[in-house]
Amino acid sequence: PACFSYTNYLHRVVGREPVAVAVASVLPCFWIYWEVGRHTRSQAAPENPYQRWIETYGNPGFGERVDNFIAIADAMAASAPPETRDAMLEAFRRAAQLEWMFWDSAYRLESWPV
Repeated sequence: PACFSYTNYLHRVVGREPVAVAVASVLPCFWIYWEVGRHTRSQAAPENPYQRWIETYGNPGFGERVDNFIAIADAMAASAPPETRDAMLEAFRRAAQLEWMFWDSAYRLESWPV
């Protein structure tokens, strides 16, 4: 359910909001995957079933792409009118909350209650 909510939120924002707001809404996914991947890469046992995921998202090259994406979002915010910056911040916050809920739901093995 958390993933369903998250992806529906992203679809709505990307389909209906200005590009800068859409960029802000997808940024948490990239940024959080980088942080989790980097941390996991430093802690993971070798030869585990998630090695490919760890190598993808914990790779410094992925981190460079995330840094570039952050710079793009920052540049868009710097040139946007105040109401767009406010919408970008709100989209970022909501997406970060939904990203947390996504990870938490996996940890708790969440399923549909009905």
